[in-house]
Amino acid sequence: MLIQPDKLRKVLILIFSLLFVFLAIQVRFDMLFIHVIDNGATLIIQNLMPRHLQWWITFGASFAHYWIALPIMGILASLLYLMNYKIAMWWLITTQVLAMILVSIISFVLKIHWIDGFKLGPAIPNLLLLWWLQIFAICEVVIVPRLISDQRVRLFMTVCAVMLWMAMLVACIQKYNIPLSSGLGSLFFGYFWWQFSEEQYRKRANHWRRVLEIDTLI
Repeated sequence: MLIQPDKLRKVLILIFSLLFVFLAIQVRFDMLFIHVIDNGATLIIQNLMPRHLQWWITFGASFAHYWIALPIMGILASLLYLMNYKIAMWWLITTQVLAMILVSIISFVLKIHWIDGFKLGPAIPNLLLLWWLQIFAICEVVIVPRLISDQRVRLFMTVCAVMLWMAMLVACIQKYNIPLSSGLGSLFFGYFWWQFSEEQYRKRANHWRRVLEIDTLI
């Protein structure tokens, strides 16, 4: 099975869904907590960041584009197909399309407001950061374990992925004025969505292989 069992998966689904709901309530009702973390993060990152960290932020900004994330997602889907995980390929494509739809709906509900007419605030979760989180999760959980057996190398790659995602988050706040709450929404919702997707794959992959009569690994 491509996705291994995890006793903590259901607990993580619950924890990160509750974290996102808490954040969403704060955003929807425009509570003080959100203004504090958004304005505080913007002030620090745009004006008080140490100069020696700017290379890290610039490096993250070079990846913070849809035209980079989408081809990488396509490469991962193609790699799953070539590894004869055809159900997994469609699972990846379907879950990311559904994530895009859900992000659009959630952002509309949370950020629409009336100021001299209807206006829509910054997306929460941020779709680009969410997709990058999914890319790193797929690489770390699905792809890398099948290519690299050394635990130290895998741990190093995990740390690099976390640092790169954080660099993209900081770059988005510094260069594109994305609020921190949008990035936190991407983290909470993205990790919930990944764990939920894994759970659905484990439950339904065998069923879809029988229904579609596909000769494929699962």
